[in-house]
Amino acid sequence: MDKKWKDNDKVLHTGKILINKDGYDVIECELCEFKHIVPLIDIEDQEKFYTEEFYQKETKNYIERHKEDYEWWCIEHNEKYDYFEKFINSNSEKKILDIGSGPGFFLKAGKDRGWNTIGIEPGKPAYKYSKQELDLNIKNEFFCRETYKNHGLFDVVHLNNVLEHVLNPIDMLIMAKEVLLPNGLVCVTSPNDFNPLQVMAVEYLNKEHWWVVPEHHVNYFDNKSLNNLFIKLDLSVVYETTSFPLELFLLMGKDYIGNDKIGKEIHKKRMIMEKHFNNARKNNIKRKIYNKLAEIGIGREYTIIGQKV
Repeated sequence: MDKKWKDNDKVLHTGKILINKDGYDVIECELCEFKHIVPLIDIEDQEKFYTEEFYQKETKNYIERHKEDYEWWCIEHNEKYDYFEKFINSNSEKKILDIGSGPGFFLKAGKDRGWNTIGIEPGKPAYKYSKQELDLNIKNEFFCRETYKNHGLFDVVHLNNVLEHVLNPIDMLIMAKEVLLPNGLVCVTSPNDFNPLQVMAVEYLNKEHWWVVPEHHVNYFDNKSLNNLFIKLDLSVVYETTSFPLELFLLMGKDYIGNDKIGKEIHKKRMIMEKHFNNARKNNIKRKIYNKLAEIGIGREYTIIGQKV
């Protein structure tokens, strides 16, 4: 069965219904060429949620958990900067814009490497922490048509776990591309949803589609749909990778769905393993494994870097 829905701009979204949850359908949209919910959430309600409620109600321990895992996050962040510096080859000051910068640890990693960093963060608690505690250059606003040209041009625009939340991810990427310097990079990290391991868990373990959360996640990307989106926007894909496939724990009998205790346990195991990988960085075995997993669509999160040409 196909679903047809017009958004506020009277654009017709049509596609096969994959699942219905909490009053929303997730469709395989033929127009957008990625999965998203219909009906779309009202933009004013969404902005209010991310400005006033996200950190206060939904993710009370978000900043504290990032602080606890700071050493591991530094490994993740610095791996990205390694690739940025490989592809932009800039001898001058390198400038990065982080859209949805959260508590600011990604920007702090860049600042410590000598980058000129700017973050955009609508959530007040994360904005205050990154500005007051980390002394970062953060703007408490949304990246939108009214403001996106106010901050200059950048070597890199970074969006980590952002595109799944926004009502028009295509327009978001168009704006990101427009504020890039020549040969600049757009880097997107997004949940790798409806991936083969998740589908296995639904089919063989009778799990619900636990990753579908319409109140927060409007869009559901995977490696193919993000790759196609970059190509569609004339962003030349220069690098793709993924993160550890946490669903493997589920298939091994560690049911972390809705169980924060088990969730913390498996996250700790993943961190320990990746710290060991980091100690043997000369072999770069971690990235070699994860890059191969990305080729077959496996991994909890997918990262893609595209270059403006």
